[in-house]
Amino acid sequence: MSFAKLAKKHATTLVLCALAVGAGAYVFVVDRGSVTTEEAEQRKKNVVLAWRPDEISEVVVEQGASSAKLTRTPPDALGQRFWEVTIGGERFPAEAQVVDQLLGTLEFATHERVLAPDSVDRAASGLDAPRARLVVTAPGRSISIAIGGPAPTPAGAAIIEVHEGERTSFQVITKELVTALAIDPSTLRSRDILPYPPGDVARFEFEGPDGKFALARPTDGGDALRLDAPAKAADRRASRAATDELEGILSRMRAEVFLSDEAARRASTPIVTLTMIPKDGSKPKGTLVLGGPCPDNPDLVVALQTEPASAAACVAKIHLALSKPESTFVDRAAFFATIDEIHEITLTAGDQRIELARKGTGFHERAPEDRDIEGDTGRLFLESLLALRAEDFLAADDRASLGLDPPQGKVRIVSVLPSRSPDGGDDDRIEELLVGKPQGNIVPVLRTSDGAVLAIPADRARALFPSKITLRSPTVIDAPETSLRAVRITEGDRVQHLERTPEGSFALKEPHGKNLAADLGFGTELATSLLPLRVERFVAERDDGSFGLANPRIVIEADLGAGKDAGARTVRLLIGAPTTGGSFARLDGDDAVFVIDPKLEAAAGKWLLDRSIFALDVAEILKVTITPSDKRKPSLVLDRAGDVLRIQGDEAATAKAAAIRDALADLVPEGAVSVGPPRKEEGLDPPAVVITIERRGLDPDAPATVDPQRTLRISLGAGDTFRGTNISYARRDGVDATYAIAQAKTRALLDAAR
Repeated sequence: MSFAKLAKKHATTLVLCALAVGAGAYVFVVDRGSVTTEEAEQRKKNVVLAWRPDEISEVVVEQGASSAKLTRTPPDALGQRFWEVTIGGERFPAEAQVVDQLLGTLEFATHERVLAPDSVDRAASGLDAPRARLVVTAPGRSISIAIGGPAPTPAGAAIIEVHEGERTSFQVITKELVTALAIDPSTLRSRDILPYPPGDVARFEFEGPDGKFALARPTDGGDALRLDAPAKAADRRASRAATDELEGILSRMRAEVFLSDEAARRASTPIVTLTMIPKDGSKPKGTLVLGGPCPDNPDLVVALQTEPASAAACVAKIHLALSKPESTFVDRAAFFATIDEIHEITLTAGDQRIELARKGTGFHERAPEDRDIEGDTGRLFLESLLALRAEDFLAADDRASLGLDPPQGKVRIVSVLPSRSPDGGDDDRIEELLVGKPQGNIVPVLRTSDGAVLAIPADRARALFPSKITLRSPTVIDAPETSLRAVRITEGDRVQHLERTPEGSFALKEPHGKNLAADLGFGTELATSLLPLRVERFVAERDDGSFGLANPRIVIEADLGAGKDAGARTVRLLIGAPTTGGSFARLDGDDAVFVIDPKLEAAAGKWLLDRSIFALDVAEILKVTITPSDKRKPSLVLDRAGDVLRIQGDEAATAKAAAIRDALADLVPEGAVSVGPPRKEEGLDPPAVVITIERRGLDPDAPATVDPQRTLRISLGAGDTFRGTNISYARRDGVDATYAIAQAKTRALLDAAR
């Protein structure tokens, strides 16, 4: 069919299509700046009738004599456009959050009511000289909002004049909306003072009090920064903790107050200079100088950006942490990954091999057995590896002499490396250690990621070799605290034996002595520290004589009662030499050596004697006599008068009497220090002070008379230090033990005797 016949057949359709296209073009070109009927209806309560955010090209904000103009940058390589602000003829990046908040407020702002134009007196309404003005420009259209004076209602409301194309209206808006729109133009300027965001930087160069060094991102796609410094640490991996802290400090660097370049240069006394080399090689380097108190605000410091642009501000003093020396960034850790990033681990030594992979919340052992491993067991193993730290670094010139060529063992860890590509997804970070021969008390370990040879303490390096204890459960006594029936602790000549009573407290069986009893708090602390017993880490399959277990310092023998899953049994825990993070220990009948929490040793290594022997109810005291050791000095006596204790002969000294009363009510000791007669060094023969406390009988209805059977005598002796606390030695008559009471509690009593 010819075109003429086809056109004739469909003439009506073609005409309608042409009219539609023409109408569309008219709407696009001519009506683009107009408010449509639909917009006007949907937004009739809004301050602005038509809001098309993608079309906005410019926003001007005025407040008094200050003004700022927001403009959009051309699209970047990813099609993104950013806001910039011009203030005082200078262009700066805009504060994205403030801009978004302002534009969002304009989009959703609503008025309280619309005023008739003939009812508005422009001069009286403050519209001839508005307090603030905003002008929003889009192709073919502009919106102008002038904020005038107060409106009669509601409280704090204001009258505004809105020009939107050909439309002018007068509206009343709330106090809250006035605050949101009448912003200080200077707040539109970005508070970022750094030349580049930390993530965009390939190399950080520092010049501070301790010299120069640099941190560089690796070129192999890894995420561990490298240390580039004049020292031997050059090209070593930088510490993850230190670099994370650095990037955190940089990401939080914000201008608190902007300064003129001249004011900043006058106040600047450089402490550290940071040079940032961006990843994008087409961009210039950035330089920031920090140091010197900020003018009018000594709690802030001057930050002066000199490249690629000039900017100056006051920032928080915390940013002076950028002046830390090179040694801060030396990485002594064996591995870079964190425990939650690791998903595969392999240990190899000769024909021995352990291979472990993460499985849900637990782990799966692939070799030498095929079995599932509890999460706690796998995490303990990983923690022992991640805790490895070098005491020093060794020269790698002769690997053979260090047993690294060939190595005695190898450790391989695979962890998650977050992808840096726009496509997302995660990659694998692979770390390998080569383990050498022991060199005295250290083991050389080659970190293949940077070639550094770490001197790892030999007792810690055991974790790098496959062993029967590598994947052993950390719970070595799986019994609840309530199953403890009796416990016997032997430490040198000291023996303590406690039995649990049916009521749940403890009865003291040893040591023997007048009125000695067990302390419920100390007994409970020991029981909860002991059961269930979870080790800090395993260190060896058996004792090689270096753990102090042949002659243990402390032996804890615990009788465990019958439970649902096990019968009564006795376990013996042997505690040997102290080490990092605790002490070496093992169970009798089990060769495995492990490290226990120091809290257990602290609980077992003290006298478990009752501390309540000094406890007093002040309301029961009728008379207190404080007698000094110097017989030439008179005793100080307090008598009860009604509800108060008063000093005989000095009833006006109420503050002193109150201090003595409070001291008597708070004589809780730190603990017992010896059993039997007082020792010479305790200064209790004779004592420095004897406090005699006469109390009423226990019958509250009986007359308030002294019950001789309830009279207490407390002796205070010499001063000393006990577990880091300044103490006074103290005894109570009739109790065969000496205790330590903090001097802060005995001072008022000693002062009274003087």
